[in-house]
Amino acid sequence: MKNELISQVQQVLDLINLVRSPINKLQRKKVNTLIILDVHARDIVDRFVRDSVLNREEFAWESQLRFIWDRRTDDVIV
Repeated sequence: MKNELISQVQQVLDLINLVRSPINKLQRKKVNTLIILDVHARDIVDRFVRDSVLNREEFAWESQLRFIWDRRTDDVIV
């Protein structure tokens, strides 16, 4: 988890540098969206590290899972 956190922090910093560079309006909007998503993911992993969540069966981990129903296969995807 600690290595993942380091990686996610670097990704956010890279996106921040990108959004500060001269890019067009559409690219800026896309990068801003990625920053929001990556900051959220980073905060979740940071909480896992802080709270020593290491097992995928812990509630804190499971509460972050997202479920969608795949109509093609008629099954749930996590």
